Amino acid sequence: MLVLLVVDGCPVARTVRPWDRLLAHWRACRLDRDLARGASPDATIPLALRAQLLVRGPARRDLARSASRVLAAAAPAAGRLPVPVCRDQVRDCSAEFAELIGRLLSAGPVPAQGVAMARILLADASGPLYHRAGAGELRASVRDAADALDAPLMFRPGSG
Repeated sequence: MLVLLVVDGCPVARTVRPWDRLLAHWRACRLDRDLARGASPDATIPLALRAQLLVRGPARRDLARSASRVLAAAAPAAGRLPVPVCRDQVRDCSAEFAELIGRLLSAGPVPAQGVAMARILLADASGPLYHRAGAGELRASVRDAADALDAPLMFRPGSG
């Protein structure tokens, strides 16, 4: 398999080795954070591999299901959760969660940055979903992830 990276502004084909796949798997959380912060998916082979995995349908559907479970768990009648979320704050931004879910399930390509942001939002045990944060921090995080999913894709040499 080949990936196109941008090196000094020029597209360069690189061969993906088994080691590269293993490295992308081992560093998934770090790569997700880098992508969420805006790192270019075509900067390195591990970033390119991670971005390709994140934007595929199965990964997006899994995140949408996780977000749906969070919404269901925040309902007043929901029982005890294995991992407690800030239920009242989730209920307060249920419209934003619904928008995030809709964008994750939308047809067509989406930016890897938005998927990475959604993944971090749902998986980061120290984040605003699981720890009471400042007023509106959870809402802003959900909205930022949804907006990043709706951002226009920028096709640079090597990105498409």
